Amino acid sequence: MNRDTFEPYCLEKIGHISGVDHNESISVGPRGEAYTTGFVTCRVFRLDLDTNTAEAFSTTHPRRVLGQVVDADGSLYCAQPDAPGSQVVRIAPDGTQSVYSRGPAGRGFMSANTPAFDSSGNMYVSDTGSWSKQIDGQICRIRPGGGAAELWTQHPIDTPNGIAIDPEEKFIYYVETWGNSIARIAINKDGSCGEVERVLHMPRQVPDGIAFDEQGRLWIAVHRPDRICVFDLSTRRLEVFADDWQGEALRGPCHVAFSGPDRDILLASSLDKATVHRFDRPGTRGLKLNHPKL
Repeated sequence: MNRDTFEPYCLEKIGHISGVDHNESISVGPRGEAYTTGFVTCRVFRLDLDTNTAEAFSTTHPRRVLGQVVDADGSLYCAQPDAPGSQVVRIAPDGTQSVYSRGPAGRGFMSANTPAFDSSGNMYVSDTGSWSKQIDGQICRIRPGGGAAELWTQHPIDTPNGIAIDPEEKFIYYVETWGNSIARIAINKDGSCGEVERVLHMPRQVPDGIAFDEQGRLWIAVHRPDRICVFDLSTRRLEVFADDWQGEALRGPCHVAFSGPDRDILLASSLDKATVHRFDRPGTRGLKLNHPKL
């Protein structure tokens, strides 16, 4: 089912999972189960891929959630961006919550955005900063078990948003939202932060979230204009997977994630509509994510 090139996905074939609020991100658990959160109401949803419906099982009210990840036991780790008090919270399957990290000691998070686990259970979190033209974002690292985060990046970076770790765990890729770009940071052999490199510039576009497929390509949710792109890192070829200039079938995609038992259902959140976009048979499978036992 893997394809080297992509024809634009037929907009009429895009499915929609109803019953959710305006949602900014998607997370996927170890069995391919999917979750999202309402950015306005702060409700936390399980998505039923068999019925295309959603069930709220917890709430983070009054704190909103951006990105999220899932551990081996099905607990969600949700980044709450609003300051003061920006933090990462753990939500157990029964809906109970606890604070996993409040950020680096002495400074905290400015605006925790998106977490990602490596294979050792370390959590990397993009901290977008002030969401201004000032470059003051960071990527932090939280050791397994939670607690104070480390400032992993050595220097401020431009509005880091969605992040993803490559299959070999050599780089952390992140979206520079106001820089209209995708960048990466090398992970040194000792685990420290390496060089920063911009790999893709997307002028007059607002990229938001990213995910890897099994071929090592980056899938990019572009909030404006309404589209999803695929970037081949080996050939540096950028292709459009889905594009809706009217913003009807596909509107305001923020994050993308591969879900289902075979990781062959692409989901895209929508901050603009009370729906999750669903793409069956996108032509590839998603990279198997890390779900540590914590």
